[in-house]
Amino acid sequence: MRSSSSTKQLAENNRGLNGRFFTLHSRLYNALGLGLRNDEGGRRWCCTDVETQRHVVRSIDAFLDCISSDTSQHPLVKGSVADIVPALGTTLLQKNEAVIKLASKVFVKMVNVIPIPIIESLVLDVVHPVSSSLSSCHVPVVISCATALNLILSYLSSKREREVWKVLEETETVDNIIHHIRCGGSKPAEFFLETISLLSKILWRWPSSRFCVWNDTGLLEVLGSLSLEPILSVRAAVLQLYSTIALCSNGAKKLLDSGKPPLSLMVECMDSLNPTFLQLAGFTLAECFAASEEGRSKMIESYCEPLVKAIIHGLSNWSLHSGKLAKDQMSLMKGACCVSKIICWPGKHHSYLWKLGIESVLLKLLIDDFHIKLLAQQFLSLEELEAIARDGLSANFLPVLKPHVWDILGGLAAHCAEDFNVQMLKSELHLNFLITCACLGFVDSFRSTRQSCQNAASEPVSRAVLLMIYSPSKCISSMAKSVLSRMLKPSAKEDIKYILNTLNATSPGVNNTVSNNLQVINLISLACYSGLPQYRRYVVKNQGIKILFSFIQNLSRNHVHAERMTTSLHFCDHNMKMCCYECEEDWQGEEMFLLFGLLGLSELVHHLGSTKGHVDWFAEQFESTEAQIITEVQEIFINSCASGPRWYGAYLLSYFGFYGFPSKLGNKIGNVLREDEHTNLTLILANQEHVNVHGVIVRVRCPSLLPSRELPSEGKTSTGRFGRREVRLSAHVNHQALLKLLEYVYSGHVRAGEDLVKRLRTLAKHCNLQPLLQMLCRNRPKWRTPVPSFDLTSALGPDGCHFSDIMLEAKGDTFEDWMCEACSLSQPHLHAHKAILCASCDHMRALLCSGMQESQSESIKVDLGWEALVRLVNWFYSGKLLPKPKYGCLWHNLNEKEKLDEVIPYVELYCLSDSWLLEDLHKECLRVISACLDSVNMAIKIIQIAAVCSQWDLVDLAAKFIAPSYHLLRNSGDLLELHEELVDVIRAASVRLSQRSDHI
Repeated sequence: MRSSSSTKQLAENNRGLNGRFFTLHSRLYNALGLGLRNDEGGRRWCCTDVETQRHVVRSIDAFLDCISSDTSQHPLVKGSVADIVPALGTTLLQKNEAVIKLASKVFVKMVNVIPIPIIESLVLDVVHPVSSSLSSCHVPVVISCATALNLILSYLSSKREREVWKVLEETETVDNIIHHIRCGGSKPAEFFLETISLLSKILWRWPSSRFCVWNDTGLLEVLGSLSLEPILSVRAAVLQLYSTIALCSNGAKKLLDSGKPPLSLMVECMDSLNPTFLQLAGFTLAECFAASEEGRSKMIESYCEPLVKAIIHGLSNWSLHSGKLAKDQMSLMKGACCVSKIICWPGKHHSYLWKLGIESVLLKLLIDDFHIKLLAQQFLSLEELEAIARDGLSANFLPVLKPHVWDILGGLAAHCAEDFNVQMLKSELHLNFLITCACLGFVDSFRSTRQSCQNAASEPVSRAVLLMIYSPSKCISSMAKSVLSRMLKPSAKEDIKYILNTLNATSPGVNNTVSNNLQVINLISLACYSGLPQYRRYVVKNQGIKILFSFIQNLSRNHVHAERMTTSLHFCDHNMKMCCYECEEDWQGEEMFLLFGLLGLSELVHHLGSTKGHVDWFAEQFESTEAQIITEVQEIFINSCASGPRWYGAYLLSYFGFYGFPSKLGNKIGNVLREDEHTNLTLILANQEHVNVHGVIVRVRCPSLLPSRELPSEGKTSTGRFGRREVRLSAHVNHQALLKLLEYVYSGHVRAGEDLVKRLRTLAKHCNLQPLLQMLCRNRPKWRTPVPSFDLTSALGPDGCHFSDIMLEAKGDTFEDWMCEACSLSQPHLHAHKAILCASCDHMRALLCSGMQESQSESIKVDLGWEALVRLVNWFYSGKLLPKPKYGCLWHNLNEKEKLDEVIPYVELYCLSDSWLLEDLHKECLRVISACLDSVNMAIKIIQIAAVCSQWDLVDLAAKFIAPSYHLLRNSGDLLELHEELVDVIRAASVRLSQRSDHI
């Protein structure tokens, strides 16, 4: 007899269940029993009789109909699902036309009715039959299976991703979906909606699946056609798929290169007249495109005005209900915020944003309507304005959007035109109030950071204020300086002392986030103080220059980098699984410490170095000699990877009479100017003074010095090369200024005294050398402007072909369709220039200037294949290994032979660079080989080549890769092609690996 407590418990468990439930549950198990079989592994469901299958599926369908949200967690339901799934799955896999349509629909119902945790515990048993059935030719089956998988993948946990992907690969799910979409024809909209949505979810979760989608031209053509469909849900699905394709850098490039459909669909759907879901789909694709320079450029160039309008509407077309934003509205606003980060790059979109009142839009995101209406009161004092701002910010209105507002405001300020003024605004009051809010937020957050080093939210507002202070627009800059100076006044001196003491006492790069956060906020704050005339001298008086320079030296010498503390300017959704995106050279990147340190330091020097004889005073402040300062900053410039620190390094150097952009290659080429050998052009001044130069270098680096017309054919010598030519210069060209200009042309930088700077500025302006002119005028660097690179590779094309005096031929390679535009030689070759080769490589100098046979020859054979030779010459002309090896999905989808073909040129170059003493090239080749080494066969081939060239470091690298597979390879005989000595190297690497494993 049951106890009363047991009876109560049973009643509690069965709450919500009625007689119908138990009846259908009983019928379900009676039906399931018809297909249960006993075998060695236990009981399993197996039935091939169509009528029995139909009866079972209908019984499952009826049972699922009686399950409610209240009863879905009942133990009887959980237990039943474990028996339902095998029956449904087996039925579906039978592919019987009479039952499969019904079974696929019931699968959808089951996934909708049964709680996700229960489904996920059986996810592989569900996914396998459903994904297998996507190969069906029946449209209803495909729709149902795609719907079921869509639901499952929407809630799939990351723990099960690898197992599920393995099933999807085995069942060729992606290929089947692509086939269905390509052959869709006149199928219903639901068919395309479900299949495209499913493909999007797969691409989003599993980056490796993207290649076969974006590489399918036929599929992209079909998607382009579907983008014209009037049904909005289908267009949104196409946009969603475009977005997941664009998560891959190569996929994004393919979409951008494919022409009009992706971009035009994106902009059209972002229009405010469309439903929110469609606008959001457009913003999501725009956010992906904004990840690359090419994407930003194409969006701005092709669709600037509609893109800006969409951003403005997305940021402003919202309303609160009961003090809250609807979920879809918040998603749309976040999407618009992310796309609006294009404001952080220069372009014509900025003028459109001001025209449409971006200042009022940003203010509405920052402060609630109540406080904005207070601004309408007349004759508000500065104190009243500040009080409204403080009260409005403390209300914590839409806090998740504040970092975006500060980033956008900073981007607007940084890229404002110099002639920007308040007449161009819709509301001067709103911009002024926005600046007041930013300055107030900066001051409050900085002082709170002094109390707690964990206030990472300070960075966006601090950076925005910094960019406003240093804005090219005098209007914005003066507004920001005035407001900030007033707010800082009460405790400015204490703040400055605190910042300098902290920087002086804190070692850069301490391995904790608190220290890094504090350092970057302090550096930004000090740069802000350095931009305010009232406090600049106090910074200097307290050894600000010495402390900053010492801090920067430590950063550079210790190679300190910092991670960004806030959301990236590129992406807002950190769940996006980006792939194949190379690290784009950023203005600050991981070198934000260096950027803000150099910015503050150069600003102090800029304002305090205007008096004559300032260099000696500077040296005293730096506690270093002028030569030491120049050498130190040059090293910082050359070793930095980001544009911002390099620009400000060059800007700082201009105050020590050093103008330009130092580089390793530039330093080498600069030495050629002092040599008369291989010169082929004479520049003649009006007073008959002359300078012999190398025509190719002048043509590439400063074409304005030479006549614009092509060199006449009669200028050729009997050997086919051009003899010495003369170019007469204007009477206004000064000899000393010309020599200094040529120093810049050859090396990328120049030293000049103040007496020559004015003449050199005039000549630089005439020759359109804008970067040099900017440094000579000591104009502050423009935010996000790329640093000019020292690159002579265009000399290998038409620009330099006229001046070629040597041909380089590859070994062995012949191409049937080889053709040279400059000569009739059928052997693969490059037209090069002795001056550049000799400057870039001591081995080539010895070869071409030795007086031996090679120095008299018109061509030289280099012991490299064609691909390696191209990369070698590009290295000589640019200091870079070009073209770059394939990476990401392009690399992973090559077969073993194709991968080996990609790597072999770098192995050849590695061997040659050692014998030619090209240390930097040697290191770079090793880095590439290490990154590409991904198969045993490749490693064995590398060992064979490296051993012949006695490159034992490379042999050891490949041996370490093979070491884990040594015993397997030895037993299979795959190492027989290697010499015994090389097998011993691999064996030794295997032993060392085993010893380390045992030790661990």
